[in-house]
Amino acid sequence: MKLKFRFFLFLFLIPLVAVIACTREDAPAVRSGKTLKIGVIFPFSGPNAVTGNDLRAGVDLACDIINRSHSFSMPLASGEGLASHGNLPVEIVYGDSQSDPQRAAEQVKILFEKHHVSAIMGCYNSLATAAASEQAEILKVPFLNALSSSPLLSQRGFSWFFQTTPSDTVFTENFFIFLDELSQEPGLDVSRLLVLLFENRLFGTNVSRVERKFAGHYGFNILHSIPYDSRAETFENELQQVEDTMPAIILQTSYSRDAVAFMRGYKSRGIHPVAILGMNAGFISPSFLASLGTDGNFILSREVWASDIARKNKDAREVNELFRARSGRNLNGNSSRAFTGLIVLADALNRSATLDNEEIRQALRETDMNAKDLIMPWDGVRFDGETGENLLGRGIIVQIQNEQYVTVWPKNLASAPVIWPMPFWSSDGADQ
Repeated sequence: MKLKFRFFLFLFLIPLVAVIACTREDAPAVRSGKTLKIGVIFPFSGPNAVTGNDLRAGVDLACDIINRSHSFSMPLASGEGLASHGNLPVEIVYGDSQSDPQRAAEQVKILFEKHHVSAIMGCYNSLATAAASEQAEILKVPFLNALSSSPLLSQRGFSWFFQTTPSDTVFTENFFIFLDELSQEPGLDVSRLLVLLFENRLFGTNVSRVERKFAGHYGFNILHSIPYDSRAETFENELQQVEDTMPAIILQTSYSRDAVAFMRGYKSRGIHPVAILGMNAGFISPSFLASLGTDGNFILSREVWASDIARKNKDAREVNELFRARSGRNLNGNSSRAFTGLIVLADALNRSATLDNEEIRQALRETDMNAKDLIMPWDGVRFDGETGENLLGRGIIVQIQNEQYVTVWPKNLASAPVIWPMPFWSSDGADQ
C-alpha cells in the first residue's frame, strides 16, 4: 500500500521525550536495563496540556498495576510485569505532540528508532493521531489509538493500526437515540431544532458530517452549521451566529480552551439553548469544571466512563479510588480510556510469542477481552480484522449536576434522571 505521508516534512527540531519506568526502584530488571518499552504520545504542552497530563496519570496508574501485584481481575494485575516474558517490567517512554500533527509524527520516529519501543499509543487529537499512525504504518510498528474518535482513522486500510475507543459514528448516533427516546417521555417537549458548532479540523468536521447524516435519519432539523478555528483568540462571530438561531439544541464539538470560552460567551450574551450536548473532549477535561464551576451545570456530554457506573464494577471502583488518591480527582472518559489502552496493549505484548513486531501485531489481532477484564462499560475488546476498530465498545451520556458528572443514558446505567430543558444561567452563577 502506497502511503502519502503529508505530515512528516521537517525534522529539524529535537523534541522533548520523557521517559518513565513504572517499576519498583529496586527491581533487578530495571537496574540492568531489562524492560519492555512502550511509547506514548500525548499533548503535554500547548492548548491541550491539561488533558495530556490527565491522560498521563491514567497511563501511569495502568503501568503500576501491570508491574506490581494487585487484586484486580483485569489481565496482568495479579502478577508483576509480563509473566510470559519472565516478569519483564513495562517502561513508558513519553513524547509530547503539542497537539501538532508534524510533531506527533516526529515523535513516532524518535520513539521507535532511538528508544526502541515495541509499540506506540497516542495521540488524543485526531489530526495528530492520523499523522502519528501514518508514520507508524511506514515503520511497521504497532499503534494503538485509545482516544481519538474520528471515523476516518479506521478507514485508511492500515495494517498496524488498532483502536479501542468507539468512533464518533457510534457516539453521534447515541445522541440521536437519546434525544429520540427523550422525546417519548410524558410531559417533555424535546425540540427537534439543532445547531451544529464544531472546531474546523479533522475531529470537528468529521463529527459534523456524521451528525448531519443521523439528523436526517432521526427526523431532526439543522438550523445552522457553524465551524470555527479552535486556535482563535475570540469567537464573537460564531457566538452571534448561535444567538441568531436560538432556541435550539446545540451539538458542540470542542477542545478544552474553546469549550470554556463558548460557555462563558453564552452566559455573557444571555444565550439560552434548549440543551448543550458536547462531544466529549473539552467538555470532560479537568479544566472544564475547574474553570466554570456552577456554570457547567446541566451541560450534557457523550462519555465512555463516569464514576457513578463504578458501583456496578468492583475493579472500576477500586481503580478510581487509586487514581483519586494519586491525582486528587476521579477518572474521566479520557483518563479511563488511556488507562484501558495501556492494559489492552500490555495484554497483547504478554501474549506475543517473541515480542517481534509481527508477533505483537498478530497478538493484537487476536485480542478477545470480556467486560469483566475492563473498567469501561463496554462488552469487551475485539478488533475488526479490516479496520482495527473495537467491535465491542459503546458510549454513555452524562450530565453535569451539582458540579458532578452523572450518567443519564442508557437507562440501565443511569444514576439520575436528565434535567431537561437546560435551566437559564443567571448573572451570579446560580441557575434559574
